[in-house]
Amino acid sequence: MVYETKDIVDALLSNVSALNEVQSIGISGSKAIPKAGEGDIDIFIYCDVIPSFEKRQAVINQLEDRIQESKINIFEGGHWGTGDFLLINGVETWLMYFTIQDTLADVESILNGDYPDKLDNYYYPVGRIAMLRNINVLCDKSNFLGDLKKRLSSYPDKLRETLIQYHLDKLDDTEDLLRAVTRKDVLFYHFAMDLAIDNFLQALFAVNKTYFPSRKRTLNFIEGFKIKPEKCSEKLLEVVRLGGFAEGIEKSYAIWSGLVDELKELSSIQCD
Repeated sequence: MVYETKDIVDALLSNVSALNEVQSIGISGSKAIPKAGEGDIDIFIYCDVIPSFEKRQAVINQLEDRIQESKINIFEGGHWGTGDFLLINGVETWLMYFTIQDTLADVESILNGDYPDKLDNYYYPVGRIAMLRNINVLCDKSNFLGDLKKRLSSYPDKLRETLIQYHLDKLDDTEDLLRAVTRKDVLFYHFAMDLAIDNFLQALFAVNKTYFPSRKRTLNFIEGFKIKPEKCSEKLLEVVRLGGFAEGIEKSYAIWSGLVDELKELSSIQCD
């Protein structure tokens, strides 16, 4: 018998929400269920305590032959909580369990500016805030996610000022970029410029009071920003294009320097 992916996911979510420890469930990104190869399903589960291995295994066992593969406790603790994996009609599905207490403590430290930059494996702490701000709530017994989304609807001034200052300071360190320009070293320039663009984007998002989600779809965000350097997207793309060959590196860096100077000026105006 062929089972629709949505029906299987709905059954899975029903099983998970029935656990006494579980208070809230949400899905990041679109509510639409992807097809195999189009993406995965990230399910964030918030609990009083993490359900035991046996309980989580039982939740998955209830699906019987409707799934192709499953693994329990693939990871435990850290940025992605306690994680279980299922393969549903070829769609990778992740169940990530977090305690409410740890989540609230994590949110507090991020909003306080304790983690202004990406961490290991390109995990952006502020990106977690962006996810929680926009998460699709599927179950919310105690209104934990609803209350959290309301709280995160306003971008804290302290976080904004911290991120702007941190990333603009990083942009002032041009030693590697200048060395790459002098040598016309394309690969070294690419490495140094990627780091610089990362800092530029995080500062730009903070200026616009938008939680930086990740490096995905950043051009779409920039198009919607009111505060940005003139022709920001076009110039960023030109910086990357010209930096791809030795003869273009010098011009690429000139455009880049102009973008950074303009961002600094905009930032100073906004923070006054």
